[in-house]
Amino acid sequence: MMTGEKQDAKVIKANYVLQAKVGTGPLDEKVVERMEQVMDENTVDFQPLAQEFLDQLAQTIAKAKAEGLEAVSRNELSAPVMQLKANASTFKYHLVGKLANIMLNFLENIPKMDKTALEIVAAHHTTLSAIVAKKMSGDGGAH
Repeated sequence: MMTGEKQDAKVIKANYVLQAKVGTGPLDEKVVERMEQVMDENTVDFQPLAQEFLDQLAQTIAKAKAEGLEAVSRNELSAPVMQLKANASTFKYHLVGKLANIMLNFLENIPKMDKTALEIVAAHHTTLSAIVAKKMSGDGGAH
């Protein structure tokens, strides 16, 4: 967002803890192939994990409706959606990931959380819940 005001860049010092744990340089090709195989052969059911995140989102929506929008932060709405987006691809629920990404973009870009915005988030929740309940993996296919 450009406001016309010049702002100095903020320098954030890098944290090298992760690099110290995993090292540097290229990964062994056999290790990468094995990781890809594990991901491709993943048979873990995403539905229970996704349902936890959907339940968190439903509770936050309900709290906002009952106590008012000021009772919840945008972060409380965004956190379970971020988890859905982050985990959906791992479990081959690409449609869930795409819809969660749309909701995150919406939450990040609306100027103010109001009743209409909350209704849109609730509609996304309903859609995501239906997709997860029917176990529509991939892009949703014929559904």
